[in-house]
Amino acid sequence: MTAPSVPRIRARRPKVRSGCVTCKSRRIKCDEERPVCRRCQKSWLPCGYNSSETNQIPHQIQKDIVTTFQAETGEGASPRLLPRVRVSDFGEPETLYFDLFRNTIVANLCLNGYTNLWSRTILRESFRDECVRDCVLGIGALRRAMMDERQAKPLGRPPPLWTVPTIAVSSSYTKYQRDAIQYYTKSISKFRERMAREGSSTPTRTILIVSILFVMFEAMQGDTDSVDRIMFFARHALKDSLSSLGTERQVSSALDDEGVREADYFLTRFSGYNSLLSPFYPSLLREQPFKRDCGLVIEPLPNGTENPRQVELMFERYTTSALTWCFRTCQAGIFGRPLDIENNKREQVLILSRANDWCNFIVKKLNQETDPLQRRNWKTMLVEAKMFTVYTTYSYNPEEREILWDARIDDCREVVDLVESILDDMGPITALPPLFEDKLIPTLRCVTCKCRDYAVRTRALSLCRRLAGPWLENRAVLVGMQIMIELEERDRDASGFVPLESRYRWNVSSWNADRSELRMVLMGTTTGIRKEFTIRQDGNIDDLIEQLSTMSVQ
Repeated sequence: MTAPSVPRIRARRPKVRSGCVTCKSRRIKCDEERPVCRRCQKSWLPCGYNSSETNQIPHQIQKDIVTTFQAETGEGASPRLLPRVRVSDFGEPETLYFDLFRNTIVANLCLNGYTNLWSRTILRESFRDECVRDCVLGIGALRRAMMDERQAKPLGRPPPLWTVPTIAVSSSYTKYQRDAIQYYTKSISKFRERMAREGSSTPTRTILIVSILFVMFEAMQGDTDSVDRIMFFARHALKDSLSSLGTERQVSSALDDEGVREADYFLTRFSGYNSLLSPFYPSLLREQPFKRDCGLVIEPLPNGTENPRQVELMFERYTTSALTWCFRTCQAGIFGRPLDIENNKREQVLILSRANDWCNFIVKKLNQETDPLQRRNWKTMLVEAKMFTVYTTYSYNPEEREILWDARIDDCREVVDLVESILDDMGPITALPPLFEDKLIPTLRCVTCKCRDYAVRTRALSLCRRLAGPWLENRAVLVGMQIMIELEERDRDASGFVPLESRYRWNVSSWNADRSELRMVLMGTTTGIRKEFTIRQDGNIDDLIEQLSTMSVQ
């Protein structure tokens, strides 16, 4: 007769509660390495330690999602805009997805500013609007799916030029990928039904916020075609309401909080910069401009009594307005769109003058500032202000335009020095670089493509690579810019000058079905000559440049 089995009793060990906040929220063991634990570094997640949380019990972490959100958004917010939130508002998987959105996605986006938009307005709207809620949960589920992706490096071969997110090309999905698609599809369906039912009476804030979230979901997957279509839709849906899409008129009645104003500035800058500096978003640049008054907003400079955040908002209003001018002007110059030349030149003088005024103001603030974080913010603003002194030096003659850029090499070098200083102050980027970086990356892309000083443009490309992260569009643009640089360098003459007829503009790009091949079209800036070729994900850039340098133009 066998002896009765005795159940094994697991030895009780005290739980370690000193791990990082992110590992605690994910309920995984933390190695407690400082300043960034290995798990967070491997998953590209924000990592931080909070000694005040060491006494919290584990199950409180997810409960406190809602109460912490309430505390953050409650200050100074209207009770009408801040309904009471309960833990029961979320189901079991939804709590995880909302937690990931709030603790990882929002933290990532706030690295680029617009903190009221990401950390207050969108979180609040997720409890008021089902379209926003479902899209937020879809983005959280997508982030969870991305955390499981492990890209194996092929042995004996160089890494691929870019990495395609699995969810974008796979026919078999994990649970998290299925959830992401289901939530996103529900959000789109509800939004379409609402637009069909309400039409032009759909609140401006809803269209704006939902459009940004749709762009975010598609951008995380690297679906540039969908991002382009959504931005085009947003422009038309909001054309009579906001500055973002063609007019600098501010409508306070339509923007009931600071976060929605930030959304207006963000969508303007994101769509404007991407249309001008990325070949993946052609729809906005090619469309006919809306025939309406687009007056330029030039406000007085701060008088010194404002706090830094107020100054930043004033600066964002200026750059948003100035960028819209640049967009219209480039659109007219590239595609021959109708434009009031005399009025445009008057606005050009005003923008240039105000850009120089902002440079002087920010330099004074920078010299007086002692706080490291605020010094970095002033430097970032100075980069933008200096670049607008360059952007506004514009000519409608293509050859004169190139010569004007050649005259601004010293300014480009100074801007690159500033960006390098900002990134060096930040130290190694262990967290995921911002998905929507609309301050430094546009500057670096513009310098890389337009400045023909080899040392300056290759430094700009290297800094751009530090900010690219794993995002598909960023990595693809890096490859294309490197090819364009080396192609132009082959024709640099003995005096160190790149001939005007050997300069290119990256005009068009498109993917094949699984995004393993990128079609790239370069257009001569003064000649109009096209060079069209295909880049493979597993290709070699040096070999491709060698082939291009001998190929005949189309």
